[in-house]
Amino acid sequence: MGKIEEGINGPFRGKTGSVIGSSWRKINYIKGLPRKIKRKPSPRQALQRAKFVLLNQFFDPVANLLEIGFNQYTSKATGRNVAFSVNFDHAFVNEGENVALNYPALQFSQGSLFPAGDEKAWLEGDTLHVTWDPHTYGMGRSMDDKAFLVLYDETDAYFIGGYEALRLDGGIQATEEELASRSHKFHLWLFFADKARKQVSRTVYIPIENGESE
Repeated sequence: MGKIEEGINGPFRGKTGSVIGSSWRKINYIKGLPRKIKRKPSPRQALQRAKFVLLNQFFDPVANLLEIGFNQYTSKATGRNVAFSVNFDHAFVNEGENVALNYPALQFSQGSLFPAGDEKAWLEGDTLHVTWDPHTYGMGRSMDDKAFLVLYDETDAYFIGGYEALRLDGGIQATEEELASRSHKFHLWLFFADKARKQVSRTVYIPIENGESE
């Protein structure tokens, strides 16, 4: 894909022959049309394609959140594209001939801001309780940093919702009908961003415990 300067008639747009002209964030680009490949992919190629599809489908619903989480790296790429690059090498586990996401390894953010520490999460009925240490010392930490929590239902393959709080709150409670189902498997991630959303922390995966007695 090449970058093109604006000519006397303006930037090139649309499809012409085997190339397409487009613009992103005021930068004009020209790229060739994808070639149709008729031959059967090798096992390695098929695996790479499966990983590509799986990770893209997973991140698609939270594209706006990824713009925050990877804000420091989005001057020349979307947050989703950065997330894909950051996660691709360690985001999967092999299950026989199949591939699955490695949920604890996934990152929705990247940066030098300090996270929190002592993160805990547990379920009571249909309520999720999440706590962290609001006073942990670290680089750039501020009490008005915003906490972003991402909750995912692996069983039905969808994000239940995005939850926000302040670092100084030390935690959050979320009540959702789906959480009452103990036959479902849930995953939870947490990261922080400063008030201006310029500095961001890495993502912390928080295992969810069942707080009810058996």
